[in-house]
Amino acid sequence: MPVFLNQGYNIYMKNRPKIGVVEGFFGPAWPEVDRLSYAPFIAQTGGGFYIYAPKQDPYLRKKWRETWSEEYLASLRRKAEHFKSHGVTFGVGLSPFGLGKNLAQADRELLQTKLRQLQDLGVELLGLFFDDMPSDEDLAATQIKCVEVVQTHFSGELVFCPSYYTFDPLLDKVFGQRPVNYLEDIAAGIPLDVELAWTGPKVISTTIDVAHMQEVRALLQRPPYIWENIFANDGPKNCKFLKLKPFSGRDAGVAELASAFAFNMMNQPQLSKILFLAARFVLERELSPQMAFDLAIEKTCTPAFAAFLREHATTFLEQGLEQISDEIKQQLLVTLATIPDAAATEVKSWLSGAYVVGSECLTD
Repeated sequence: MPVFLNQGYNIYMKNRPKIGVVEGFFGPAWPEVDRLSYAPFIAQTGGGFYIYAPKQDPYLRKKWRETWSEEYLASLRRKAEHFKSHGVTFGVGLSPFGLGKNLAQADRELLQTKLRQLQDLGVELLGLFFDDMPSDEDLAATQIKCVEVVQTHFSGELVFCPSYYTFDPLLDKVFGQRPVNYLEDIAAGIPLDVELAWTGPKVISTTIDVAHMQEVRALLQRPPYIWENIFANDGPKNCKFLKLKPFSGRDAGVAELASAFAFNMMNQPQLSKILFLAARFVLERELSPQMAFDLAIEKTCTPAFAAFLREHATTFLEQGLEQISDEIKQQLLVTLATIPDAAATEVKSWLSGAYVVGSECLTD
C-alpha cells in the first residue's frame, strides 16, 4: 500500500483528532497474524494507535485477577515491540470486572501488579475500560480510585471508558440504572489529562452531530474520545451482516470537537482495513463518504475482489446471512474461490457461518 501522507499534510493533521483501532469487540478475536498486520497498515496511512482489548481475552476482563503466565506476558511483549517498531502506539485495554462496589486492598495490590507488568512489557497506552458491567451506587467513586492507582503506577497514556459511555437507555436496561450524576462525578473526579471514551448518542451511533459533541464536551469537561462502533458487527444480530459501507452520519465539524476516533472494527480484520482507510479519508482528507469508500476499496483490494465487493457489498450489508438463499450463497462461494485475496477468504468464512456471536454481547 502506498504512503498517503506528506510533510505538509502532517502539519495540517496537528489540529485533527488522533485516529486508531481498538480491538474491543465480542466474539472471535482476530488471529495474531492479522492483528500484527495492522502495525504496518496503520503506519503507512499516517501513524496512530492500536489498543488490544478483545472481550474474548478473559485475562483482561473477568479473569483479570488471575496470574498472567510467562507465555501470556511474552505474547503481549511481542505485540508491544512489533507495533512500536512501526511507530504505532500500542495499548492494552484492562477491564477489572467486579470493582463496582469498592476497591479492596487486595484488588488494589493486584491492579498495581498488572500495571507494573504492562509498563515493563513496553505498553505505551492503557485503556481502563469499565464498559458493559453491572451498575452500582458507588460506581463513580470506585472507578475514580482506580484511575488514581493507574496514574501512580503507569506512566503512559490513559483512556478511561465509563460504564455509561452514551446516553443510550439500552445500557440502563441491560446493566442497571446508571447512578445519579454518574457522568458528572466521573468528569469532576478524573484528571483532565485522562481521555474519556464515548460512543455517541447510541451504543452504535448512526449519526453524531455537532450539537451532540458540544453537549458531551461540556458534560465531560474535555473533548470526547470517540469509541467508534459504526462498523461493529459483534452481536447475535449484527454478526449476520458485513458492515461494508461508507463512513457517514458524522457532521462536518465533529472531528474538530473530538480528541480521537478509536475504531472498534468488524470481527473480520482484513475487510475492516477497507473501512478504517475509508474513515481516515473522510476524517483527514475530508472526502465524501462514498468517494472515500470507493477509494479505500481500490487501495486495499485486488481488482477482482474490488469488483466483487462493488457488486455484492449492499447485499451483505442489507440482506445479511438469513436472507441470502442457499443457492446464491453457493454461487458467491464459487466466485470467491477464484479470488486470491485475504479479505475474500473472510467473506467465504462469513457466508459459511464462521463468525457467530452469542448472547455474550448484551447490547445488540
